[in-house]
Amino acid sequence: MRCSPAAPLTAAALALVALLAPSQADAFERQWHAGASIGYALLADGGTYPGLGGGLHVAYGLTDAFNVMAELDTASHPGGDLMFLGASAGAAYVIDILQWVPYIGLMTGAYDSVRLAPCGSYGRPSCHRGQFGVSIPFGIDYAFNRQFAAGFAGKYTLLLPGAGDGPGSYFTAFARAEFLWGY
Repeated sequence: MRCSPAAPLTAAALALVALLAPSQADAFERQWHAGASIGYALLADGGTYPGLGGGLHVAYGLTDAFNVMAELDTASHPGGDLMFLGASAGAAYVIDILQWVPYIGLMTGAYDSVRLAPCGSYGRPSCHRGQFGVSIPFGIDYAFNRQFAAGFAGKYTLLLPGAGDGPGSYFTAFARAEFLWGY
């Protein structure tokens, strides 16, 4: 039997891949995540109002691919004299088999834009504008070990109803860190 010249190269490449591949994939169900985030926030309406914000989050792994999650967010937008508060819950699809863990999800929640400028009196806008929102969270985390991860989290939120005296959408881009347990 005669061997082609590519066979030794193919065998060497496969051996190299086998040596460099991770020894096991660790996807966990029933894993808890709790953490905090800080970063950039943008309210969009007739104008755009950038700001700084932060949040707290908690998630639970229903399976190795799906997490339920809840978030509390806040941001200050000095250009629009607004503070923004939000609470949302939903689910995310997670690719949790590598040290880098990307995710994307769908959430719903309640949001309040709080006007910091004069408000509430006759002829002035209301001090609070409560809205519901539908959001798409996305991000990627790096698992340093089984107890700690850090990464980037983004979230685009469509605020309902969109028109009126308040913002129609909200975007955040946060750096985050979280503790993990229960795998």
